[in-house]
Amino acid sequence: MLTLGLFLGGGAVRIAWVLWPGSNRGPVESGMSALPGIPRNPSSPSGKSASRAILRGDDLIEERARALAATDPQEAWRQSLAIPNFAERTTFVASLMREWGRQDPLAAMAMAATLPAGLLKQEAISAACEGWASLYPEAAGQWAASHLSGPLAGQSLGAVAKAWAADDPAAAAEWVSTLPGGVLSEAATTALIDAWAGQDPLAAAKWIDAISNPDKRSDALATLAGEWAAQSPVEAAAWVSTRLDQPGADDLTESLIGNWGAQDPAAAAAWVMALPADAKAGAAANLVSIWAAHDPQAASKWVEEFPAGDARNEAIETIASTWASSEPENAVAWTLALPDTGEQNDAVDEAVRTWMLMDPSKSTAWVEQQPPNEATDHLRDIAAGTLYDSVPADALAMAGKISDPTTRDNTLTRLLKRWRREDAEAAQAWMAQAKLPETLTSRVTVPPR
Repeated sequence: MLTLGLFLGGGAVRIAWVLWPGSNRGPVESGMSALPGIPRNPSSPSGKSASRAILRGDDLIEERARALAATDPQEAWRQSLAIPNFAERTTFVASLMREWGRQDPLAAMAMAATLPAGLLKQEAISAACEGWASLYPEAAGQWAASHLSGPLAGQSLGAVAKAWAADDPAAAAEWVSTLPGGVLSEAATTALIDAWAGQDPLAAAKWIDAISNPDKRSDALATLAGEWAAQSPVEAAAWVSTRLDQPGADDLTESLIGNWGAQDPAAAAAWVMALPADAKAGAAANLVSIWAAHDPQAASKWVEEFPAGDARNEAIETIASTWASSEPENAVAWTLALPDTGEQNDAVDEAVRTWMLMDPSKSTAWVEQQPPNEATDHLRDIAAGTLYDSVPADALAMAGKISDPTTRDNTLTRLLKRWRREDAEAAQAWMAQAKLPETLTSRVTVPPR
């Protein structure tokens, strides 16, 4: 019954356990089908024949599970437990339980209860709830709410809402509204909105607007904006634009940009630039952080076209930090090439701090190679402040190389005072071997009270 198959997909050979359909016996009846909505004589399976197409990987595992579950779920269950790869076993069990939940949900739940606590059990129960809800959502929701608790209840109620909303989102919404707050309703609300956004997002928005809890309402609207943007960002943006003067507008914009920016950052950028000034800065910063993560050059060119103001300043700082996390030398070079203004100083600071945190050795070597001047003194000051959190002695060594005496002494004083507060013995030992001038040590030493 268990055949070891080789699947060639994505350029790699994968070994997977392929479970072939078992006997042609009818589905097992549990004798527990007393709850309304549970058919005593399950109908034929909904899955299509596995022979209709060549399937690979998880698709093939799911197809085999459905085919075997349709004729003999008990045999499918026995075979699932013999699959050695946990990920493939979980995929098979979820598909099996989704089909079994359509046929005889209480028998499926009873079998899932025999599993030890863990991910496999969670997936088995929630998948059975989803299959059950595809035919009898009220009964599935009633069972999950009365038999489960904690995160498992939330996950399973979410599965019910997902299946219910696919067929009748308005009825699913009415049911979700009856759930208690907290973990039990969060997953169900999210699943409902995800499904509804693909069918009638304006109807979903109308339902969300009626939620009395302002925090829950704001979270639900942001979820809708994100899901809608994933499917149709231009339509979602038009809707968000009508709500910019309402509470939670920043959350809506952030959720929209999060999905649109990953799909088409240039189109999202055009929308951001048309926003009112009070909304533009935050939206631009959100988009820049997404855009810069995969195309910092394009993002930086967009930012350089910004007019002077808060939006430009915040966006430049964001791109400097984001770019430095992947290409620090290029990011620092970009910030140094910006016009000599306050925004450049802030951008350089962000890029250098990020580089120092990621790779202190290379960033320190780079700073050491810079010509002695006021700009390099500033870099050393920023680098020293960042290095202090990991190696105070290295930070002080960096500060000691600042060429301007006043700047050098101020930086050393600031760091030494902090070190003495946090580790007086280590700070004193360093000061003794450094042979600092009396004028500096007197500024650092605080007389006892």
